[in-house]
Amino acid sequence: MSAARVIDKPSPRREASGFSLAAELSSLLPGGRLRPGTTVSTGGDIPLLLALAAEAAAEAGAWAVIGLPELGVLAAESMGLDVGLGMFVDHPDRRWPEVVTMLAEAVPVLLLGACGPATGRTAQRLAAVQRRTGAVLLTSGAWEGADVRLAVTQARWDGVGVGHGLLRARRVEVTASGRGAAGGAPRTARLWLPGPNGRAASLAAAGSADWADDEPVAQHGPLRVVR
Repeated sequence: MSAARVIDKPSPRREASGFSLAAELSSLLPGGRLRPGTTVSTGGDIPLLLALAAEAAAEAGAWAVIGLPELGVLAAESMGLDVGLGMFVDHPDRRWPEVVTMLAEAVPVLLLGACGPATGRTAQRLAAVQRRTGAVLLTSGAWEGADVRLAVTQARWDGVGVGHGLLRARRVEVTASGRGAAGGAPRTARLWLPGPNGRAASLAAAGSADWADDEPVAQHGPLRVVR
């Protein structure tokens, strides 16, 4: 297990009403906020994971990323995360549940990579820790018993012509489903993720109308952010 970079910051705040989200994502979660003690999975989409965490981490005062060695500082900063408030555990190995438990005692917003299968017992034990501490767990992959499950169901990059060009921004459709307060019919939002400035943005705010229903929309696998 690699050493975590420990930061000397004031004790993180846990708001009873939950932590803020980017406005473009707020319609996907109950109450438009990340409720303390809950888990949200993002279907392997790293930009979506970072966009969920950005405003919540700033409001909470601290965040940690576990098991995502491919996530670089520049990528985190470009999505709005303050790396001065963060800590990184790149390779927790088989001890990742213990690492999550330890950090949940002090850090309100946790980002977790695909560290290993979360069996029913492991997921239940971590959920109990989250309920006690109020920590929010954002996972890059599937998670048994997640309160909210998000997935990028459609995506198209702008800036690429026929075999040439630079990737400038990505238009996505994100679908949310869940259990309890997050149950009911799936909810959908369309936005730039990332937008031209590197962060989540509404399609209109970025100077473009939504894609037409009859336009072909490319399907892509999960985007990985590399150093």
